[in-house]
Amino acid sequence: MARKSRRTKSTEVNISQDIVKNKNLLDTAAYVRLSVENGGNETDETLVVQQMLVEKYIEEHPDLRLAGTYSDNGFSGTNFDRPGFIKLMEDVKTGKIQCIVVKDLSRFGRDYLETGYYLETILPRLNVRFIAITDDYDSSRKEDQENISVPLKNMVNAMYAKDMSKKILAAKDAQRRNGNVTLSKVAFGYIRSEDRHRQIVDEETAPFVRMIFQWYMMGVSKPKIADRLNLMGIATPGQREKMRNLTVPLEKTKWRADSVDKILNNPTYAGDIVTGKLKQALYKGVKQYKTSPEDWNIQRDMHQPMIARDDYEELQARANVMKEITKDWHVKYRKDREKYKDSFAGMVRCGDCGRLMYCVRYTHNYRTMEKVGIYYTCSAQNHTQNHCDQKIEENLLKMLVMDQIQILIKSLCDRKKLLQKLKSDTSEKNAFYEAGANVRMLERKVSQAEEKNATLYENYVCGIVEKEDFDMMKERYIQNLQELRDELQAAKQKQRMLEKKADRYMDMVNNLEPYLSERSFNEKLVQELVEYVEIYKNGNIHVCFKCDDKFQQITELIEGVRSAEERIIS
Repeated sequence: MARKSRRTKSTEVNISQDIVKNKNLLDTAAYVRLSVENGGNETDETLVVQQMLVEKYIEEHPDLRLAGTYSDNGFSGTNFDRPGFIKLMEDVKTGKIQCIVVKDLSRFGRDYLETGYYLETILPRLNVRFIAITDDYDSSRKEDQENISVPLKNMVNAMYAKDMSKKILAAKDAQRRNGNVTLSKVAFGYIRSEDRHRQIVDEETAPFVRMIFQWYMMGVSKPKIADRLNLMGIATPGQREKMRNLTVPLEKTKWRADSVDKILNNPTYAGDIVTGKLKQALYKGVKQYKTSPEDWNIQRDMHQPMIARDDYEELQARANVMKEITKDWHVKYRKDREKYKDSFAGMVRCGDCGRLMYCVRYTHNYRTMEKVGIYYTCSAQNHTQNHCDQKIEENLLKMLVMDQIQILIKSLCDRKKLLQKLKSDTSEKNAFYEAGANVRMLERKVSQAEEKNATLYENYVCGIVEKEDFDMMKERYIQNLQELRDELQAAKQKQRMLEKKADRYMDMVNNLEPYLSERSFNEKLVQELVEYVEIYKNGNIHVCFKCDDKFQQITELIEGVRSAEERIIS
């Protein structure tokens, strides 16, 4: 027999040891974060430096294995609503990560309460190890778990973040007051100066801005100005910023009235710089939010204007007048809607063309525009093709629909009486009687089959039936008994469904019966019963009720028709 090589045996041992070693490795996450507390100037704390430090640490420790790097660039440590951190915790909860390594505790978080909760409660419960390299903290060491310096460091980190945020906010306010504003973005028609503190007129795009103001002062509406810019193929501010092109193909232009409105109402074009549109205060726990125009910081005559201040202020006065008019119109519109409520919203259809009919609140006094009523008109009335001028007054529609509802309720109540009679009458051949009779018949058959099966066994014990005959007959009896039991189960199920269907119908009618004599319009009743209403030119209406299927099912039961399919076949 051939001898096994010692080298082969040694190799197999090494492989098995490597497998065991790999099984004991912890899947480790490297988490890095670049803060916003120093205004993004952490040149010595870049993500690259952090990542290299953390990944090198994981590589040098044989019990750790890098499973992924999670980073948050430009997110404050004062809250934990960061995309990289959220993804890290998702992988921790699914078991993908068993260890987290950070440069220091402040990279993980600066809110000392929440950071402490993660280190002392959440991560230990998830059996996740935590390592902060420069703070020499390792949660696997008992002395670190009991070390009071860790919560103290977390508290210091939180105080540092709030203090730094407060100082940065104060410094930016001072710069604004002194007119030393660093522009992160410039308005359409301007370019940024080399020192980033001023806006310089862009001779390439400025003519279009001046043109917008001239057109509007001449009385051209904002939508028409947008149409003219689109016809000229002028790129919008957003397109200009992305593509650096002055013009775009006609089909790609996107000027709209609101785009024009933003330019007309921007103080930048009168020579002013506006700051403070967005504010935040991390040291107060206040996230970024939009401010109202009254709270903006406006510094006048900071650069060359594109419109004279008098003209700009005149435009603003006109805009304010239009805002007041629009505001009054909206108030009146809401009052009209409350006074003349659409009781058939989305329910009225044209029976001739199939389109929806929409609600129109009309007036007889075009000086005051006081609304006096509602009518419904076909939505195809303004179409050149399939023109339809179908109309119906709301009060007439209410009356007709309530008449249909009364007819329905009376019919439902009549059938309820017949249904009650059918359920209690055992002399007539009806669905309820047949279902009960079928169950009783199958119960008798099952009882007889069980009795035959018992008799067969007694005959076998007494020696009347041979074993071979017993086995053959027993198999046939058992199969027959099982088939009968299945039929009985199906028959009982059918009987229960029939009873349930009738009970549902009874409950529905009992709820509607109190409205049998009601003639006035009842919106709640209409919403509960009506699916849609079709209006025809000849004056007819068709009301489709939500309970039509139940009504039809009970009608078929009463008439002795088993199903619509059987009726079609016959």
